[in-house]
Amino acid sequence: MSSTKLCSKAMMLRFDSYKDRVAKGEIKTLIYRTPFRFESMDQMLMIMDGVMDFAHFSRPEGELRRLDGKKDECTYNFQEPALSDLCTEEELEDMTPTGFHSQMTVLVNKREHSSMQGTVLMGGKVIYFRSALELMHILHEYLEGRFQKV
Repeated sequence: MSSTKLCSKAMMLRFDSYKDRVAKGEIKTLIYRTPFRFESMDQMLMIMDGVMDFAHFSRPEGELRRLDGKKDECTYNFQEPALSDLCTEEELEDMTPTGFHSQMTVLVNKREHSSMQGTVLMGGKVIYFRSALELMHILHEYLEGRFQKV
């Protein structure tokens, strides 16, 4: 298994705001130097999925279904990273801290049934999720507590 595949699974999240139940923040993957900005939870999940697609992190059931019925074509990405922003093999092996201050790390263990399964690591606590929808519920619960009105 390549380093790129291993690194594509770990994604660090930082939430900057949660107004009207809309999460905004940044996601840092280990294969890109620059964090991705997201303006909603669905955009965050699409970015995560796109990074895993780019790193060839497998989907056992194959390609996602599309409205136009086309296969084997580029899927829609919310943010196209610059190829020059990819970490080099030496940077991947070094794995030095990037200065990105995350609130949690999402580790995707596998992708099945057009979704992702894995763990959320937060403050020494490990929470397992069985789908992107369950991950969204966990994140919304966290954000409700973190950004609740005083």
